[in-house]
Amino acid sequence: MKNQVIEVLNKEHGKKVIEYWKSIGVDTRGYTGYLNRSDRSTHRFYGVVNGSFDSYGKASLIKYNAEIIELPEENSFPRVMLVSDDGDSWYKRVVFMKRCNRYLSWLKAETIEESEGVYEATAWRYAKEVESKPRTITLSDLNSKIDDIKKLFGIDNEDVIIKID
Repeated sequence: MKNQVIEVLNKEHGKKVIEYWKSIGVDTRGYTGYLNRSDRSTHRFYGVVNGSFDSYGKASLIKYNAEIIELPEENSFPRVMLVSDDGDSWYKRVVFMKRCNRYLSWLKAETIEESEGVYEATAWRYAKEVESKPRTITLSDLNSKIDDIKKLFGIDNEDVIIKID
């Protein structure tokens, strides 16, 4: 994991920051997020630096070149996530809620469509977002779509040549 921290603005925000780190599988070691900017706390940056979760001051952030990120907006349920009981083995499942520090998912459903007919649920200790994989488009892919590209730009004659180097 990169050296990343989130600045806690107030005590309520601190609870959300700690919950965020837990949701992506970080052991927050019992922190509650009470050190915050509104109280002028110096160690109000919570996150993982050099593989260790803690609250950090600005000097540590500079020393370890830590990135200050924003608390991601909450996603709604249901959604596809990676879930685990031990933090080592992860499974893709449709999570429909979080309750009592557990993530509830439809039994063995890996897509929203699969979950439509499922009524049994499973509870998991950890959950994190599924990272999207970047799509690679090759030059040969583009070359095979030249006619579609011409249509997209309203080019309907052969006088125009699109060349991809």
